[in-house]
Amino acid sequence: MIANLFAFSSNRWLNFADVLHPDSLRGREADLNAKLVAIAKTHPNLLLLDLDPLFRRHGEDALLSDAFWYTARIRYTARMFELLAATIRQATDAHAQRCKKVLVLDLDDTLWGGIVGEVGPLGVTLSEDGNGRCYRDFQRCIKAAARTGVLLTIASKNNEADVMEVFEQNKMMILRREDFAASSINWRPKVEGIIAIAEQLNLGTDSFVFIDDNPVERDAVQKALPDVTVPDFPSRAEELPTWFEQKIVPAYFGKYAISDEEAAKTEQYRANTARQQLAASFDLEKYLAELGIECAISVDDADRVIRAAQITQKTSQFNLTTRRYEVTDLARFVRSHKHAVLTLDYRDRFGDEGAVALAIVDLAEGRIDTFLESCRVIGCRVEDRLLDKAIDICRRHGHRRIIGEYIPTRKNQMVAEFYDAHGFVPLSKNNDGRVTYERAIDDRRRNAR
Repeated sequence: MIANLFAFSSNRWLNFADVLHPDSLRGREADLNAKLVAIAKTHPNLLLLDLDPLFRRHGEDALLSDAFWYTARIRYTARMFELLAATIRQATDAHAQRCKKVLVLDLDDTLWGGIVGEVGPLGVTLSEDGNGRCYRDFQRCIKAAARTGVLLTIASKNNEADVMEVFEQNKMMILRREDFAASSINWRPKVEGIIAIAEQLNLGTDSFVFIDDNPVERDAVQKALPDVTVPDFPSRAEELPTWFEQKIVPAYFGKYAISDEEAAKTEQYRANTARQQLAASFDLEKYLAELGIECAISVDDADRVIRAAQITQKTSQFNLTTRRYEVTDLARFVRSHKHAVLTLDYRDRFGDEGAVALAIVDLAEGRIDTFLESCRVIGCRVEDRLLDKAIDICRRHGHRRIIGEYIPTRKNQMVAEFYDAHGFVPLSKNNDGRVTYERAIDDRRRNAR
């Protein structure tokens, strides 16, 4: 369900007195919108749209029509309907978690003006005046996006030492080195750099947006990596902040709700890099022992449905069935006595990753509908704990066996033998590669007696 917040006309019968008068339209509008927001907080199937930014940006005269209203009770102009269509499409994508994950950024003449190799770390255009302010405000917008869970990365043809001097010495930099989850700063083609970043983050390039001022670089990436989104770049520096906030964020990084895990995304991926470095130095058992892994599994937690929906939408590699669910679906499963939603939270000595694994169990059938794990913790064996919990829940509901499914996709081949390796026996295999498995459940309570 979609509803818009109240946006009263700028016409005020009280005129200047509307600010303080008890019958103020502004006050009435605020009260009504507060009630709508309160309803939306308890009804995840309600999506609220704020139309006020549209009126501020484009003006009432361009979006409202008195002629249409008095002729046919149509309040909006054709331009308003166009804007509404685009806004609703972006909002529903955001509500369904259909957003990109990674922003890949060029540096010279993109994050700052000028070429650092020629003008030095203090000579690049960054300041509180003129074009320098444009780039500084652009960085402010990017940093705000990072706080919503967008992963920032760098793909730059540069000497890495020159770039690091900008981060270390230029006090006008808004973005810091620690704001970036990964980088490729060298003289190799940027296509190779983006591929290397994707491998480091263990993410598909279809979740990448590449921003570069150079049309040659944009064209090369677009042709070599068609999955990467490559928007045009503004021709003037002063357009950068507004372009990013109005065109890039809503189209590719729109968020309707932001979980704690999303807000800490960069730190989580940087911690994962540290884990990978540790893994290269130890055998597996020592590596896992060194991590100091702690897991907590919650069942049917209504407060976690937003995060649960996010990981069903975004997880593709370690995902046995790749069923995508929205917040409304997860809320229904949590309330249902016929399903159990299991969310696994993970932490180790490098940091708290939050919810990283999910299982949805059909209790009526004794079947695992969904079983997935974030790429950040692949190899840490936490999936075994989640599977044990799913089996135990089925046992408690009287089932003597549990059913699992593997539905192959282009990205989830790594889990093709997951059930085979965990004591399940194939029951059937379809022509499309789908395999149904079964595993007997020991009655521990009977054995204990």
